[in-house]
Amino acid sequence: MSDRVPGAPDPGEIATRVRNFDWASTSLGPMASWPSQLRAAIDIALASQAQIVLFCGPEFLAVYNDAYAPTIGTKHPAALGRPASEHWSELWDDLEPLLRRVADSGETVFARDRAFYIERGAGPETVFFDISYSPVRDDKGEVVAIFCVVSETTDRVGYEAKLNRLASIVSSSQDAILGIDLDLTVTDWNDGAEKLYGFARDEIVGKSVTALIPPDRLDEEARIIEQIKAGGHVEPHETVRMNKDGRPVDVSLSVSPIHDARGRVVGASKIARDISDRKAAEQAQKVLVGELNHRVKNLLATVLAIARQTFRNVEDLDASRSSFEARLLNLAKAHDLLTTSGWEKASLQQVVENALAPFSSSRIDVAGPPLKLQPKAAVAVALILHELATNASKYGALSTPDGRVSVTWTVEDEGEARFRLSWREAGGPPVVAPARKGFGSRLIESMVFQLDGTFELTYEPDGVSCRIDAPLSSDWRDTDLDLVDQK
Repeated sequence: MSDRVPGAPDPGEIATRVRNFDWASTSLGPMASWPSQLRAAIDIALASQAQIVLFCGPEFLAVYNDAYAPTIGTKHPAALGRPASEHWSELWDDLEPLLRRVADSGETVFARDRAFYIERGAGPETVFFDISYSPVRDDKGEVVAIFCVVSETTDRVGYEAKLNRLASIVSSSQDAILGIDLDLTVTDWNDGAEKLYGFARDEIVGKSVTALIPPDRLDEEARIIEQIKAGGHVEPHETVRMNKDGRPVDVSLSVSPIHDARGRVVGASKIARDISDRKAAEQAQKVLVGELNHRVKNLLATVLAIARQTFRNVEDLDASRSSFEARLLNLAKAHDLLTTSGWEKASLQQVVENALAPFSSSRIDVAGPPLKLQPKAAVAVALILHELATNASKYGALSTPDGRVSVTWTVEDEGEARFRLSWREAGGPPVVAPARKGFGSRLIESMVFQLDGTFELTYEPDGVSCRIDAPLSSDWRDTDLDLVDQK
């Protein structure tokens, strides 16, 4: 190593240590006896900003520069001038073959991201280096030192490993995950994104992410990217995006900044989850609650009307109570039938049979084609038939052994689909028309009104008949039943 030239920059703290080291006590001998090639190599290393260490002589004595010292942590300064086997003992089995390969063959050994197991003050760790180990030869061509230029890549290797793990997670995720840069250009696209949005990777990467955004929500994306640029936090939120086919898709969106190796924000990652099914379920629930509200209102109004008419001007409380209970039981049976069918539609045949079951059903003839009624029509028909059968069992055809009842219906498909129900009594006592409308007549009238239909109730001498004509599309309305009290 040459003496310092007056006026030259201070080569650093380690250069001073090297100059003052007792080399005469080592296998290298005094510095003055070193080959000029070794002195020159050490001069180059000590003045360099690159991380350089030389392993010199048969014991591989360590000489390194200021740039290299941080890579060995607490090994410095004790490792300076000492055999590598002393202070690199934990990785000597790995390091020695590399050094001997260069020393014995004279070749240069080069590797990128070479892993080493090392202890340097923070506990055992695996670190990574780009390495170039070259021989330093004397005048005779003998290798007198190994000139090692290294660059620690532990942080970069860790960063890339993290990216690879993330890439694997992204690739296998069922969620739609995509990346964009600060210009809103799509940079990454996984299979989940293709499934959700319909675009293949080569169709969307390099294009603007606005292809996924409904026109009325473009300002939403601009706000997101501005928040990301400013280092702000974007709360997970629900929004709408567009499929390739133009179909809107309800999504739950999470947005996170993407940083480069220096920590700068360079884009945003987005995780989108299809919530269309949940939104549809919420809408269905909303409709169901509204439907339930209509049904409950209609049911309560029906019960109220039945109670009002049953107990108006009551003289025999027990008889009125029995009539009321029978009517409620009939109503409950109609609801049971609808519940069994999921409140979609009910078979008219079953509605008729259920309503007439408490009466002399062996003397009731039922006939008609298969027909499904809307819930509202099913309830109305059940109530109507109960009133007609009750009246027939008290005063009409079912009050005598020989009386009979015929219940028939037909369907009219021309124009608006309609059903026509006919009740016809025969063989009972002579019929006399009542002086005023009773509860049964008012109930029938109200039920038919609710169905937007018409009815004809006649008191012929040989038996009561009732004809009902109503559209099959009748369903619940917001209006309650309006059973007007008749004096």
